Amino acid sequence: MKLTEHIELIGSGAAGFDLTDPLDCHVYLVRGPAGAALIDAGAGASAREFAQRLRGETGERHLLLTHGHADHAGGAAELARSVAGIAVRAGAPADRWIAAGDEELLSVDRGKAAGVYPDEYAFAACPAVRPIADGEQVDLGGGVVLRAVATPGHADGHTCYLLDAPGGRALFSGDCVFTGGRISLQSLHDARVPEYAASLARLAGLEVDMLLPGHHEISLARAGRHLRTARDVLGRGLLPGSTT
Repeated sequence: MKLTEHIELIGSGAAGFDLTDPLDCHVYLVRGPAGAALIDAGAGASAREFAQRLRGETGERHLLLTHGHADHAGGAAELARSVAGIAVRAGAPADRWIAAGDEELLSVDRGKAAGVYPDEYAFAACPAVRPIADGEQVDLGGGVVLRAVATPGHADGHTCYLLDAPGGRALFSGDCVFTGGRISLQSLHDARVPEYAASLARLAGLEVDMLLPGHHEISLARAGRHLRTARDVLGRGLLPGSTT
């Protein structure tokens, strides 16, 4: 699903557009003349398909993970195996948990108990993952640049990616913020309300054209209004409405 000249939605599960495996988050392909990047990897069943798409791109290849939950990072190991030279990145400390395949720290055990993942699901360790720092940039050439924005709260190490490109500015927000200013606050060991509030306030200061979250609807114009909606709720001493 082509969204702009530089952005394509190549994966999406049951909490989206049913393009690939039901467990998948939205998976975006961002391309520039010097390389391409996937934003998130899905849960794993679709990883070979995503790898094939990435192998068809020229230049450097990157996988930028928003966080370690299995629907976003479960396919990272297969992509690392299948795409030569791919750079796999995630925010700390999630990078270490993904590298080890630690299902407890990645809350896969809680997801199984809640029926989100089947009992037979296994998170494949991805030793190739490396940390990405707040503010670090991935330059794909031709003015297509991704910048990491540390946004903990939904999960430790959660990172959004801000894209500047000739066609406009987009925020790949993972599970931090969704259209309508909604959030995803879950009863997990690394869901932290003060950090979440600080992350939402930080994002509200960004000027963006497009909001491209990890699930549900996307916004291709005037997307800053969704970030400001979350900020306005915070200003009243509340937390925005939560979605799954």
